Amino acid sequence: MRTHVRFAMHPKDEQLFVDEILRDPNVVFIDGPRWENEAPEVCRTIESIGYYCIIWSPEDMPILAADYIESCNDWYCRSEFATIQFLRSEMHDENILVEGRIAISTSHAKENESDISFAEPLGKRYKLLRKLIKKHYSNSIIYWENKNLPRSPRTPKRSPNPSEKPDSSLWIGPNAVQWLNESPARCIKQNPSAYTEGRIGPQ
Repeated sequence: MRTHVRFAMHPKDEQLFVDEILRDPNVVFIDGPRWENEAPEVCRTIESIGYYCIIWSPEDMPILAADYIESCNDWYCRSEFATIQFLRSEMHDENILVEGRIAISTSHAKENESDISFAEPLGKRYKLLRKLIKKHYSNSIIYWENKNLPRSPRTPKRSPNPSEKPDSSLWIGPNAVQWLNESPARCIKQNPSAYTEGRIGPQ
């Protein structure tokens, strides 16, 4: 199982977040859980990293194990429990910001994993990032609405459209808040093709 924090980061918010991550000189980024070689390529910048970013410190676990997937001719990480998953917010077109999240495994290792010394520093790193988000970002400001459905109140079989209350579990970066407020056409989505859109305040 995983514990996670959902957020919407404007690129300016993300850069500030990445700068905080890199305060630890031992932390590196990996571009996703699938690699061309058994050992992943690592970097200290995020420019070449895709949507799925892995945050890893070799100080926690010196080597990440990977299984070879013959059908794909690549390697798949099986040590994600020793890393932080960083799914990045993405800008689509000029008016859509897709939410992201950080996540960590709550069951740190498989039964046959004898060394779990990584768990304490990994948990501390995750908690620091979670605290950073909740200190500087805003929640309970986004209302969701499916524009393809009629407006309707809550019923025993259906949720209201738009939502009655703002989303308390989604944290919006300060630059994302400013970006949303600059145009009523701008919105947040949970994925690029979703019909449901999130905006600040009831529409």
